Parts: sequence; structure tokens; C-alpha cells
Amino acid sequence: MQPKYRRPLNNHQVTILNTLYKFRFITASLLAQNQSAKHERVISNRLKILVEQEYIGMNYDSSYKIKGQPATYYLLPRGVRYLRRQLYIQESALRSIYHDKRATPSVVAHRLSVFRVFISFKNTYPKRFKFFSKTELMNKDYVPKTKPDALAIDTQINRHYFMDYLEDTASLWTLRKTVKRYITYTELGIWQKHKPSTPHPHILLICQSPQTKRKVEYLATQELDSSYVELKILVATLKDTGDKEILT
Repeated sequence: MQPKYRRPLNNHQVTILNTLYKFRFITASLLAQNQSAKHERVISNRLKILVEQEYIGMNYDSSYKIKGQPATYYLLPRGVRYLRRQLYIQESALRSIYHDKRATPSVVAHRLSVFRVFISFKNTYPKRFKFFSKTELMNKDYVPKTKPDALAIDTQINRHYFMDYLEDTASLWTLRKTVKRYITYTELGIWQKHKPSTPHPHILLICQSPQTKRKVEYLATQELDSSYVELKILVATLKDTGDKEILT
């Protein structure tokens, strides 16, 4: 049953919609961490109101409870229509968001992992990094055709990082392809063409586990040895991103 009266959205609710635009999927726990909220219950109540007013949808059923999984949230058409009024929103990104309600569990999990990386950056380097998600990079000509999960910019030293998150389920072929894609992008000189005064980005590959990290480090060394490009590829786990020495 739809509510008869909908109050205008407050700043907290708009922030949630903007976070969903950026990362596509969230949980109450991750949102609380991102906003440094003392009580997750407050965040849950805000999400509940947005669900009731049909701005956002919720993935949750009995299987989630059995597995101990939290509910995940995504934008609904009403939320998309609200965001369309914002000047910074890309129309092509909004069109792709309409399909999020049919996203597979693996896609949802991947997007949540990228959100975790962002939170780790935010906590480790307060106010130092600008972080642009895949959604925000959709119409940017200076990034690889297959968009990275994020572009992180160290505002203190003007250093850029293309970031991808790599799951343990990724095949060796997929991991190698990810590395080769960035080497090919560098060989083509696309970044220099669009941003000649800015140093080429480093590549930051965040792996789900130390085992996958070792595989990617080996592949990166192999592929760089057979290429003429000068490209720095950093390989880490999510836990490593809490170490301020990782991005050196």
C-alpha cells in the first residue's frame, strides 16, 4: 500500500540516493561506516522510509537470513527521476541503473566490494582522495574503453590510480586479460592525448585474497616484462588499503 503523503526528501535521504548513484548497491552497515554513523539503526530507518516511498528497492528474502547476509539496496525509477534533476548526473548512467533490480548476486557483491575499498580510502586518507566510480566514468574519453571500477586521485600530489577489484572466482585468463588491458591502453597513449600535462595513472588492482594477489603479481610481472611501456601496477588486498605505504 502506497503512502498517501510523501514528505520532501531531507539531506540525509538525498545523500543515500547519491551514494546509490555512485556505487549502485549498498547495505545499512556499509552506509553507516561511510557516514561515520554511531548507530546503524538510524541508517536502517532512513533506508526503510526510502523503500516505503519507493525511491529505492531492497533485496532480502529468507535465503538472506539463512546465509546471514544483509539486505542490499538499489535505486528504483522514482529515485532515478529524482536524481535526474541534479546537474552532475549523467543520463547514460541513469539509464543503466534501471536494470539494477535484475542484477545477479555476483554483480551486487562486486559493487559492494568497490564501496568497501572507497570506505577504506576515506578512513585511511581523510579528505585526501577524490574517488570516481565506474558509473561516474561512463562518458569519459580519457579512461579505458572497458571502464575501471574507479579512478582515485591523490589531491596532495596529483597522482591518479585506475582501480579494479578482482574476486577469487576470476579465472587466470580473466586476471591476465585485466593486466593486458591496461598495458594496451598505455601503449595507445590515450591518457597523454587527453591529459598531456598530467602523469599517467598508476594501476591499482585490489584482490579478494592474498592467494589471488600472488597470482596477479606474477601475471603483472610477466606482462610488463614483455612490453615496452613504463607502467606501475600495484597489487594489494582490501586489508592492505589500510596501510598508508601501499600507494607509493
